[in-house]
Amino acid sequence: MTEGVLLTARQLEWRAGERTILGPLDLDVRRGECLAVVGSNGAGKTTLLRLLTGLLRPSGGELRYGDRPYAALSRRELARRIAYVPQIRPSRVPLKVEEVVLLGRYPHLSRLQIAPRAADFAAVEDALGVVGIAGLKGRAVDSLSGGERQAVYIAAALAQRSDLLVLDEPTLHLDARHQHDLASLLLRLKGGAERTVVLATHDLNLASLLGDRLLALVAGVPLACGPPAEIVKPDLLDCLFQARFEIVRGGERPVTVLDLGA
Repeated sequence: MTEGVLLTARQLEWRAGERTILGPLDLDVRRGECLAVVGSNGAGKTTLLRLLTGLLRPSGGELRYGDRPYAALSRRELARRIAYVPQIRPSRVPLKVEEVVLLGRYPHLSRLQIAPRAADFAAVEDALGVVGIAGLKGRAVDSLSGGERQAVYIAAALAQRSDLLVLDEPTLHLDARHQHDLASLLLRLKGGAERTVVLATHDLNLASLLGDRLLALVAGVPLACGPPAEIVKPDLLDCLFQARFEIVRGGERPVTVLDLGA
């Protein structure tokens, strides 16, 4: 394994019947980085995340976590290493906030353990504090706003105390204020504890703000991978989204925006 690389994919593919949804794809996820996966609907972003978390089995190629192939890791071992916040979750959750966050400790419970330990409750308190929702811990999840719910699920992922945090469209369906709050939270997470983050998003501003690198997918294959300044360019975005983009100048720095006049 290359030094500084947490996760590797080589010739990774996933097929549905005869149709290839993703790949072939080679990827190194570096320790401590935030990798933002961008692309249009159907580009394969969620499929890639589900492969990286072990929820899907590759149709071809290999995934390795550190020096170990995924095939050598149990589901519980993967869950200790990788925390996942999916895009789609149940509409009703008849639990309190603290109970949902405590579910993040499940991978750490031993087979003979019938109740959480003091260390599990400490991890929950720590996660609630980091996310800034300690005051909500006794509230019913069903009574919360969309932004507050998203913060709860991120806290549950943090309670896993995994090395890798994977987020699928974390700002989807959130209003502007909650998008701002969540982006601020993710910036704080990125800046501390040397946590590695992989996120998929349609939001190019969020991807550019958080991503050390952007992976651009088109029809399941990589178009480009590099720092935001190399990816967020009109010509590349035209190919990525099949829409015209332009550079707008006049502020502190040029901004790439959708060309609505095209």
